Amino acid sequence: MTDQDEVLGSAVRRQISLRLIPLLIVIYVLAHLDRVNVSFAALTMNADLGFSNTVYGLGAGLFFFGYFLFEVPANLILERIGARRLIGSIMLLWGALSAAMALVTSPADFYVMRFALGVAESGLYPGIILYLTYWFRDRDRATAIGQFSLALAVAGLLGSPLSGAIMDGMGGMLGLASWQWLFIVEGLPTVALGLLVLMVLPDRPAQAHWLTQAQRDWLESALAAERTAPATVAHGMLRKILHPTVLALALTYFLFLGAFTGVIFWSPKLLQALDPTLSATAVGWLVGVPYLLFGAALIGWGRHSDRTGERHWHISIGALGTAGGYILMAYADGIPMVFVGMLLALLGAGAAFSCFWGLVTGALGPAMAAVGIAVVNSAGALGSFVTVSALGKLLELTHSYRPGILLLSGAAILAAILVQRVPRRAR
Repeated sequence: MTDQDEVLGSAVRRQISLRLIPLLIVIYVLAHLDRVNVSFAALTMNADLGFSNTVYGLGAGLFFFGYFLFEVPANLILERIGARRLIGSIMLLWGALSAAMALVTSPADFYVMRFALGVAESGLYPGIILYLTYWFRDRDRATAIGQFSLALAVAGLLGSPLSGAIMDGMGGMLGLASWQWLFIVEGLPTVALGLLVLMVLPDRPAQAHWLTQAQRDWLESALAAERTAPATVAHGMLRKILHPTVLALALTYFLFLGAFTGVIFWSPKLLQALDPTLSATAVGWLVGVPYLLFGAALIGWGRHSDRTGERHWHISIGALGTAGGYILMAYADGIPMVFVGMLLALLGAGAAFSCFWGLVTGALGPAMAAVGIAVVNSAGALGSFVTVSALGKLLELTHSYRPGILLLSGAAILAAILVQRVPRRAR
């Protein structure tokens, strides 16, 4: 690559990051809030509606089962109709469903609504990961995915205290419970943003009028060169789904995302169990602050992975950090030690997250991307369903959070081992 190409490439990356990443972050912040605010709603909803820990765990987890079933079709639809129409349309649907969670009155309602919300959101995350492959080269992708994944850090850092404040401050207004207001206040903004996405999101670089013609030509040429490079290729839908590389990545993500998601949905109730006098706002800040380390690891570790060209060990080190944090949480005898464990767990999760998707997109290549990314993310959704549901059942059986948290730790350790089985590809 010439010096002129490098200068042009830097300008293009900067332009794309400034134009697309902030909007994608806001989209995913709302998605994350709408899927996990049930963990704060549960602080009073469970008692109001008579839900047991098993009912809550199964209902919270059913979101991921709906997600799991419809991810692959959603990504194939995205390739056919484009990101703007798919993402904008599903935002309208999931925002309305999230607000409608305020109408839940029974376990059956809870199960149906959570499953439907998962179906509605199923195309978002794998769709955005696929969308980023249309704009960033393989060598830039871990950094770009890390920037986008800051949405998780922002949602955790700001969304958790916001959820706690709504729970503390809005109960009784207009005759609605605090958990009902939580779903309404955090669901309706998604509908409004979905309308904006339908108007402004470009599907491909050719539609990006904020790039010059020279910049568009350079980007499309660079991405076309990657498509002609040797890569993992399988022909036919079933062969792509069952390709060994796809399966290795899927099993790794089943374990890793299951471990990460399990603690997200149960940490508010864990903190409340340790100190029942804590307000929902205090719980929100305790849950939210560790996301500062998550965000720092996303960016810093992702950039280091891009600079060195190494993915596998970056992911393994992060997953082991997450496992260590969970072990601390499992044996903690008070909130301070649980908080330290959460800090370590979120630091490790952030370190592994952006590097993992850089590994996925690089290992599969463009020919396998649409199906492979969806299959891998589907496996992660299935892992999340298993862990969130299992923790509720284990808590019901043992009356302790320790077995469930140790289960998460074991899953993270296995993920650190299994990712080393993913074939390495020359960059």
